[in-house]
Amino acid sequence: MAMKRNGKSHVSSDSGEQFMSFKDVSLGPHEAQLRFRLIHFWEARNPVKKTLIGLEMLLIDEQGTVIQGFIPPGRIKKYLPDMKRGSVYKLINFYGSKNKPVCRVADHVATVSFAWNSEMSVLHEIPISFDEDRFRFHSHADFEANCDLKGDLYDVIGHMKLVDGQTLIERPSLDDVKISTTRHIVIHVQSHDGPVLKLYLWDQAATDFCKKFNSCEKTPTVLLVTTVNTKRLGGTLALSSMSSTRVFMDYDVQPTRDYFTWLGSNPEIANQILSLDTPSPTEASVGNDIAAMSEGATQSGDAVCEPHKGGGVTADEESKRACSSADPETAKRPRCEN
Repeated sequence: MAMKRNGKSHVSSDSGEQFMSFKDVSLGPHEAQLRFRLIHFWEARNPVKKTLIGLEMLLIDEQGTVIQGFIPPGRIKKYLPDMKRGSVYKLINFYGSKNKPVCRVADHVATVSFAWNSEMSVLHEIPISFDEDRFRFHSHADFEANCDLKGDLYDVIGHMKLVDGQTLIERPSLDDVKISTTRHIVIHVQSHDGPVLKLYLWDQAATDFCKKFNSCEKTPTVLLVTTVNTKRLGGTLALSSMSSTRVFMDYDVQPTRDYFTWLGSNPEIANQILSLDTPSPTEASVGNDIAAMSEGATQSGDAVCEPHKGGGVTADEESKRACSSADPETAKRPRCEN
């Protein structure tokens, strides 16, 4: 097996094959093998023209390092039939592109881009263990600092105070038809003893939330939402889901189970009443928030995405990668251009 061109070290496996660690992935072409778990994948679309830009992925290797992956639109059909969230794969040959500066879902400086000669196969017998997931939780201060920058997308976990304007004292009634029509749902969520934040879930994230919420035997209280974008609406910090967003509740994953246990040990926090500066949302206030988001997108101008070049991934393909979202800015979202 050929070594990576710039000669970084590889991680040896029990089978005798050598796999590169994500930590060693650098910019440029690589004739090497990667072994990873596919955490999640989603379509990236041009927010204005709705054309498919490519398939974006979140990958984790055996050392627990997370990196973003990208498949150009012309190569999706080759790999998509064998792609399943949670499965482990081997990838031979790839190109290390520069991680986009906007709407980042991983800390790594590089993105694993599938090139013309990339070959991916499912691994059914795995000699070592892989983490199932990895989350990026940050403090309220970090959310404040990154507000409106369209940079990193962080994960948020907390307990729900209001769901679609309804308290959890009695189980909220969620109308699937209404939510599918309005394309969004608003949740007030509090993280530990921090302030209550307004969280907007859009399109698929809203649908996923409703399905999970309605399928729970008991009223769920803990909510984990990945890759949210931070915005300031009327001077108040708010969170908005993206096309990469996933939704977890109560016992879905270890962080929600841990939070559920913590919440049970701190009933005084769970029973806190909403502060006066976070009123229950009304139809008018939600409409104003949506208008504010759209207006903010119009005023912000064009966001520029730096193209990734070389190694079988054309500059045109890579420059089209956008911070695609399923938020209220969709109609007027700043587009990524060369």
